[in-house]
Amino acid sequence: MSMKRFGVSVPTDLLERFDELVEKKGYVGRSEALRDAMRSYITQTEWESEQGGKHAALNIVYRHKPSLMANLIESQHSARAHVTSTVHVHLTETHCLEILTIRGDREDIQALADEIGGLSGIEYVRLFPFALLDDTEEHSHRH
Repeated sequence: MSMKRFGVSVPTDLLERFDELVEKKGYVGRSEALRDAMRSYITQTEWESEQGGKHAALNIVYRHKPSLMANLIESQHSARAHVTSTVHVHLTETHCLEILTIRGDREDIQALADEIGGLSGIEYVRLFPFALLDDTEEHSHRH
């Protein structure tokens, strides 16, 4: 297996927390822990993309900034997927959690999640896609 080096810039507090986990889990160093984290992220993303379905919940954590709030709203309004509800929670004085309920084609839902995840200031984003039987399919299964 060939290896490739690359540099990563991360906030100091995030690196300190990562290093604590590296030590706690007994990794020899950051590299193997980062490889495991990357594998996990890839596996989760692939699993999510395989889910059929027209619905999803998107959890977002970010540091409160008016410019980011404006970008979040613009992303939602310009998306092809339809945001049916939002819940905004003040976690701390500086951090907010927003939960979006989304309906649309899987590709459009994923595109919205990717766009929001790429906004500057977003610290955590997680998409939970799911499928529901529509009324006619559900009704036909009862007979």
